[in-house]
Amino acid sequence: MSMKPVGIFDSGVGGLTIVREIIRIMPRENFIYYGDTRHNPYGPRPLSQIRCFVEEIGSFLVEEKDCKALVIACNTAAIAGKEALGESYDLPILGPVGTGARAAVEKTRNGRIGVVATEGTIKSGAYREAIRAQNEEIKVYEVMAPRFVPLVESGEFSSDRVREAAEEYLQELKEVGVDTLILGCTHYPYLGETIQEVMGGEVNIVFPGEAVALELKEGLEKRDQLAPVENEGQGQYLVSDLQSLSDEFLEIGPPQLGLEGVEFEEEDIFARPRTVVLGVIGADVHAVGNRILEYALEEAGFKVVNIGVMASQQEFIEAAIETGAEAILVSSLYGHGEMDCRGLKDKCVEMGLEDILLYVGGNLVIGKQSWPEVREKFKIMGFDRVYPPGTTPEEAIKDLQRDLNCGN
Repeated sequence: MSMKPVGIFDSGVGGLTIVREIIRIMPRENFIYYGDTRHNPYGPRPLSQIRCFVEEIGSFLVEEKDCKALVIACNTAAIAGKEALGESYDLPILGPVGTGARAAVEKTRNGRIGVVATEGTIKSGAYREAIRAQNEEIKVYEVMAPRFVPLVESGEFSSDRVREAAEEYLQELKEVGVDTLILGCTHYPYLGETIQEVMGGEVNIVFPGEAVALELKEGLEKRDQLAPVENEGQGQYLVSDLQSLSDEFLEIGPPQLGLEGVEFEEEDIFARPRTVVLGVIGADVHAVGNRILEYALEEAGFKVVNIGVMASQQEFIEAAIETGAEAILVSSLYGHGEMDCRGLKDKCVEMGLEDILLYVGGNLVIGKQSWPEVREKFKIMGFDRVYPPGTTPEEAIKDLQRDLNCGN
């Protein structure tokens, strides 16, 4: 048995529809819900950026909140990052795509299944692949519904605008005669009544929430990690941006799901200070530029661990491990950077820092070499960013902010 919480996260507040199913099926479990309202909606964003969001939130829930399982409620997020999280953590990690596809295949009578989802989910082809993996004969029809999520987030569940959007998006699916429709986004069940009316009562509407909750229960049972029978499950509701929650949604949304008394707290994990290690490598004693860069980074909100001049590769790595740094910034002004930096990336990987960002800049080589050639050498050596002499601290800071905040 385990009293640790289950982590549930979504691009916004749509994932509360899955929270409802988990509470219904597993009422004794403690859970933490995280809605990334700062970056909502995920649908139009690149999958690489969404994967970064997923890894940040997953790390927060597992490493800081000590969650025993993760439910990626958002379809797009699960498609982008579920596999990456599975490689990082040995615990149950669930998403809605596979469960939703299985439920739809079981329900269809005429072999025609519709999927309505966000742009990212549709473009990934994940539902199509999951359905055809079970039955290649089934025909799958997919449509994007970009206006559904903003309508839900603003608290509109059954307005004229919802009806108009539903009729527009679902007309194609009605024309091809699907008898089963997957709601491929956690926000869409809020619009379920309107969607059912538009599609007709004979069409099966599939929302994967119940199947996800049942699969979660099974996974925790196998690991003997269910909460004890005497526990009364408690939930914590977090969002990355409290101001993005509309009063209309807060008044209508949770009560519609039977989640009374839900109170959201802001926990913007993306805005927390990031730690970087800074230093001058090798036998280089240039200290002034190093201090200027330290000051600029601190003014920009970074936590700076400055190991000074004449630093070795091992000192950079040890400092990063001790402080939990997310980036190493190497300066080399005396021309021997190529020699001093060779093998740093490999040592980082050996010491468990395979994901740390590596930046390098300065007079990196001796002799006349074209800058594109120099940059390519250091890229091959494993550095993420390579800067020529004369680069301003502001340029490096801008890149750091972008790289450490998923491009935002």
